[in-house]
Amino acid sequence: MPQKILIIDDEPDQVLLVEMRLQADGFQVISAPDGEIGLGMVHKERPDVVLLDLLMPKIDGMEVCRRLKQAPQTKHIPVILFTASGAKDIEDLRVISGADACLRKPYETEELLSMIHTLTRT
Repeated sequence: MPQKILIIDDEPDQVLLVEMRLQADGFQVISAPDGEIGLGMVHKERPDVVLLDLLMPKIDGMEVCRRLKQAPQTKHIPVILFTASGAKDIEDLRVISGADACLRKPYETEELLSMIHTLTRT
């Protein structure tokens, strides 16, 4: 059974691009357009990894990540935070949010795949 990846991002073009790349590598991909819907999907779908955009409407990526990492039923799910923001130190964002890894947009597909495989040990 393929691993399930949930992409939470408010940019449809970005979601489609990442979705196609991950599906080509054998992953099942689902997506949510904002943090509020994404949180609900995590609880319903139980993804193996969450790819989470930092800047989104309703609930931003930092808060979504905090909530996932604080809840006993979701704290084990790896979260990769990604952003196009000009944040100087993306590693600080990872630590503050509790994310397992961070990527700055644009990123190389191989880097994303490597992170997913490392975090899921596949």
